[in-house]
Amino acid sequence: MPTSAQATSRRARPGAPADHAQLAKQAKRAPYLLRITRRSDLPPPLLIVKERIAPEDRDDTAGLTNPRAKHVERGSLHGDGVRACLPVLRRILEAVKDDQGIALGLERFMSAQGLQETDLNLPLDEAAGARLALFFRLQGKVKDVTRIELIGRRVALLSREEAVYWLANVTTADPVLRSWAISGLRLMLCGDAGDQRLPLVLERIRARG
Repeated sequence: MPTSAQATSRRARPGAPADHAQLAKQAKRAPYLLRITRRSDLPPPLLIVKERIAPEDRDDTAGLTNPRAKHVERGSLHGDGVRACLPVLRRILEAVKDDQGIALGLERFMSAQGLQETDLNLPLDEAAGARLALFFRLQGKVKDVTRIELIGRRVALLSREEAVYWLANVTTADPVLRSWAISGLRLMLCGDAGDQRLPLVLERIRARG
């Protein structure tokens, strides 16, 4: 039976995946988090991306004496969409590291067993958070899982700067500009519904890894 000191040493060694307690602690201060959860009105699994808004960046603190950071939902993915995009999700999550540059091993949760977790918050850096938030926001009204996967794979290829820029456009407060940004970027990434060229394009993108 390992002692508590041995267990701590094993968790702390370089390259060892962070445990749930470590992830929960880091998620509180990470710029984004990915929540694995469930809702009765949606087919499981359910993934939700939330952005952390620092107290000084909030616009709703009037009258508050000690405002705290809050998390704002930026998009979600559920059911068959999650299952179709597991390779994409793993690719984005495997690049997430802690403050010391050590990989957190978040990709391990993108599996049948990992997605059985409920109410688990995974810490995301700005690059992963912006990519996942953008992907989840764009696929919101798409029914075809081929198009959903294509959106995810193409968003995963965006640089951090590109993802941050486009996320700002698809979450802008102006409803007209937000709608134009979402529909225009969605069309650019996955074409129209029913386009017979979609499978061919998806295969080419898959072949790129």
